[in-house]
Amino acid sequence: MLLLYSAEARAYALLSLTGVLLFLLAFVLPERPRNLAAIALLSAVSLYLHYLALFVVAALTTVAAAEKRPRSALAALGGAALFLFWVPIMRAQPRQAVAWMHEPSADFAAGILSSLGGAGRIPPPFGPPLPLALVAVGGVVGLVLASSLARSWRVDPELRRASAFLVLFFGGVLFASLARPIGFGGRTEMAVLPVWLWTVALAGERSRFLRGATWSAVAIASVSTILLVVAPRGPSVAERTLEALERTGRPGDVLFAGASFYLPARLAADRGRLPMSVHAFPLEQASHPGWTVSRRSRPEDDAAVRRALDRTGSTGRVFFEVPPSYRKELRPLVAPRGVTRRIVESPEVILLVWSPK
Repeated sequence: MLLLYSAEARAYALLSLTGVLLFLLAFVLPERPRNLAAIALLSAVSLYLHYLALFVVAALTTVAAAEKRPRSALAALGGAALFLFWVPIMRAQPRQAVAWMHEPSADFAAGILSSLGGAGRIPPPFGPPLPLALVAVGGVVGLVLASSLARSWRVDPELRRASAFLVLFFGGVLFASLARPIGFGGRTEMAVLPVWLWTVALAGERSRFLRGATWSAVAIASVSTILLVVAPRGPSVAERTLEALERTGRPGDVLFAGASFYLPARLAADRGRLPMSVHAFPLEQASHPGWTVSRRSRPEDDAAVRRALDRTGSTGRVFFEVPPSYRKELRPLVAPRGVTRRIVESPEVILLVWSPK
């Protein structure tokens, strides 16, 4: 997982880095002024990186206070105070923006355990999923490691602090997910994955059984990494569709793009690669291009399509790159006014082109 996200534009790799640095500063290194200043700075930075850092800082503060490291707890709270300015904006985000993350608690727990055991759920942009048997074995190893740590946490103060930190983080995410979708296996564990690795490595120095289980996780992670590296990574249907539009589009053409296809098309047009005007369908998609919800078109959406068709000259074309579910809504708008051809169709996307009769 760390390998995959190290090349990903989203902030999960940086979140992993700030999380493990905060952990080491708060629980392993001495409470010196410069370390406390670093805790405050990293707490603020991590919160602006990703919302999962809220659970990291909360778990860290709680464990530091319980372990008689009050200055570390106060430093983390001081850094977190700089995030208060962003709280109203975060609270104003609609539920639909994270609706895609909603999943049963059992699936969430299984995905997390598999990651802790070396495999895990692989998000689609990274390639095909791992073999189900490997994911299952990773889940078993993750469960063995977690249960073994639960039995040995009294042996060492460092193990106790790390175990408490991990339990509070995952417990907090799982509890908060009951009210709003937050946790998602394949991403959530990235906030504390380096801390988990540090913890099982430390525990393996004190227990032969844990050392063997840790080596099993290393083997599973190695196999998973090799499978992901050698897996073919051709462009998706949506990417090939956009490439085709970039090659064949010409000035005067119009593109209506919907759902997750709107943002790539918008960016391609803004960068000068897509020589046509781009509109969202439905129009509301333009106000939140980073997420989408399924809904029927409205009268204003249909009116925008009709205007585009009316303004098209004799050689102009109107393209539609939308989910297949919008086909029935578009048919009565375009069929009476010209000729519509299907260029690409898959369960994910349909690309239509309309031209005047």
